[in-house]
Amino acid sequence: MHSFLHIHHISTSYLSNFYTSYQPVFVLNTGRSGSAFVNNLLQNIHDIKSYHEASPNMFLQSNYAYHNQEKKEVLQKMFEVARIELMLEASLKKKIYVESNQCLVFFIYQIKRLFPKAKFIHLTRHPGDFVTSAIKKGWHKNDSVWEYGRVKMEDEKRWMGLSQIERLGWVWKETHSYIEDFKSLYPKDFLTLKLEDITTEASKINTLLKFIGSENRLDEKKLASILQKKINEVKISEEPKNMYKLATYPNYLNWSDSEKVQLKNFVSETASLYQYIV
Repeated sequence: MHSFLHIHHISTSYLSNFYTSYQPVFVLNTGRSGSAFVNNLLQNIHDIKSYHEASPNMFLQSNYAYHNQEKKEVLQKMFEVARIELMLEASLKKKIYVESNQCLVFFIYQIKRLFPKAKFIHLTRHPGDFVTSAIKKGWHKNDSVWEYGRVKMEDEKRWMGLSQIERLGWVWKETHSYIEDFKSLYPKDFLTLKLEDITTEASKINTLLKFIGSENRLDEKKLASILQKKINEVKISEEPKNMYKLATYPNYLNWSDSEKVQLKNFVSETASLYQYIV
C-alpha cells in the first residue's frame, strides 16, 4: 500500500485494498475475563495499536446486536462507522489494530464480512471466577447505561425470575456458545487461550504475539514484570445509589452448594469444552 500522511489524503484504491487485505485482531470474551490485561500487555509492543474498549465503546449496542443478527447490513454499518477511522490510522502507521472489547462479540460476523482477513483471540475464564468478578462490579444489578445495553434474555418474564448468578451464568454460556459457532466457520483465524494460562505461563504471551502477527517477542524479565501486575481490579469509590458494586465477594470455591448449582445449570456443558470443573 502507498503511504499517506493523513487519513483524509488516502486514495480510493488504498481504501478498497485496506478492506480486503488489512488484518485486524479482536479479542473476544464475556468481559471480566482478562481483556484489560491483554490490552495492557500489548501497549508495550511497537508494531501493535491496541485498544481496550475503544471509543465509542458501543456499550449500548451489545444486546441490540445479539437480538438482531438478521440485520446484517445495519450491524455492519454500526461497526464500520464506529471503528473505520481508528483502523485506518493504525494502517497508515503500519501497525496491527487490536481491540479487546466484550461489546463487539455479537458483531463478529459483520467484522469478518467487512475484513475477510480479520483474526480473533477467544479468551476464556472459569465461569465461577467470571461470575464472582461480575457480581463485584454489579453486573445485571446496577441501573446504568452499561446495564441497558448488556446482553439479556428476550423472555423478560423468565429473565426477571432468575437470580444474579443465573443471569451471569447465562451470559457466560451464551457468549461462549456464540463464539464457538462462529469459530467453527473460521478455525484457522482463531487462537483460544485461557486467562488462567496467559497470566501464569510466559510462553503463552509470545504465542499470542505470534498469532497477532507482531515481529516482537518479550524476554523473560519483561514477561515476569507484566505478569506481576494486577489489572482492572474492582475499585469502590463514591458510587451513586444506582450502582451496586461490592468490595469483596466469596471465591467460587467458597460458594454455597445452592449457588454452585445455580451456575452449573447454565454453564456445565460449555465449561467442559475448556476443561473447567464446575
